[in-house]
Amino acid sequence: MTRPYIIQDPYFKKAKELWYRARSAFKLLEIQDKYKILQPRMKVLDVGAAPGSFLQVIAKIVGSSWMVVGIDIQKIDPNFGFPNIHLLQESVFEYDAIRAYIKTLGVEQFDCITSDIATSTTGITGVDQYKSIELNLAILDVAREFLRPGWTVILKVFVGEDILDLIHPIKAQYKKLSRMKPKSCRDRSFEEYFICQWKM
Repeated sequence: MTRPYIIQDPYFKKAKELWYRARSAFKLLEIQDKYKILQPRMKVLDVGAAPGSFLQVIAKIVGSSWMVVGIDIQKIDPNFGFPNIHLLQESVFEYDAIRAYIKTLGVEQFDCITSDIATSTTGITGVDQYKSIELNLAILDVAREFLRPGWTVILKVFVGEDILDLIHPIKAQYKKLSRMKPKSCRDRSFEEYFICQWKM
């Protein structure tokens, strides 16, 4: 039987050493180092949170007494060691279920929304990239309701020829759009992170 090929670059190994669930933790850490978006005493929503590496980074920064919520269609292992992480297994398109869950937590809005969301791939580049746009448009819909005015959304985007279908709605809703490809992204990847600050 042929074993699946797993890329084990320095970020993969470092994630294991530091007990992060995935190498993607370093992407958020790079974004944080440049933009200083996350702060202590914040309430943060992470969409597309599995396996939970963004949640680990966020929980350490905001502090153990502040709300961190992770949503993903996949089940996330709840054993983080942080009492302030709350998890919902649900699709980002299920707004009513998301709204109902957040209401049970006693939260009206978040200070930051992050995402490392990715869709299952078809191998057809254009199709996969447009699926990424659709997921991020759904996150923008969530942000319209649950992001506190004046604060920030971080999106992971697979950039392709249809990227303006996402950029136009962002610019209509947000004051500033910054784009970054962290060094911890794989060189061959089309992914970028969009840092969106809401218009007041």
